[in-house]
Amino acid sequence: MAEKEKPVVTIEAFIYGYDDTRMEYDIAIPIDDPFMIGKPDKLTPYTQIRLAKVMRDMKSGYRIKCEFCGKEDARENYMTTASHLHLPAKGEPGWMGRPSPGPRLTAYYQDRHFLIILKIHGVCRMNGPCGKQARGHGDLLGMMTMAPREGPPDEENYDDTVYPKNGSCAGCNADASVEKTLQRCGSCKTAQYCGSDCQKVG
Repeated sequence: MAEKEKPVVTIEAFIYGYDDTRMEYDIAIPIDDPFMIGKPDKLTPYTQIRLAKVMRDMKSGYRIKCEFCGKEDARENYMTTASHLHLPAKGEPGWMGRPSPGPRLTAYYQDRHFLIILKIHGVCRMNGPCGKQARGHGDLLGMMTMAPREGPPDEENYDDTVYPKNGSCAGCNADASVEKTLQRCGSCKTAQYCGSDCQKVG
């Protein structure tokens, strides 16, 4: 008897740059343990760890300008997500006394596949005005899902660390590599490298 197909978390990720630039990625993450289904406290970190492993490859895929100023290359990627698991029972008072639609996942499960949609902002610096705009998008999403951010603004979570540019080599991460014609990985078809030496490092 053939082995039963594993359930899969399918992620549609969108990285946004300046002037309506948008990169779309379809990611499939097999769920090794089916007992995690219906247990967000287990499935969420499992998915996040595996998503982090492919984010670097996605970032190296294309060079984009900062979504908000358009003047500098994007270096940081701010992910906005929504969760409805925190909501009280349907009809009960929620945020600001509004009736709750009830707890639910922002994922769709059909034919052994979860579908999650992520919106990722390409930002030049998260500790500057463009980062503030990106966080504003996250705050708006939080209000829409009845989960506004609590506490003071999180500006202190961002420092002056200089991250690699979107579209730079996934191996050496050199800024100058965005000006080169990079070689795309033949396996994942996403990551780009200066050459075989950088691919070995990556």
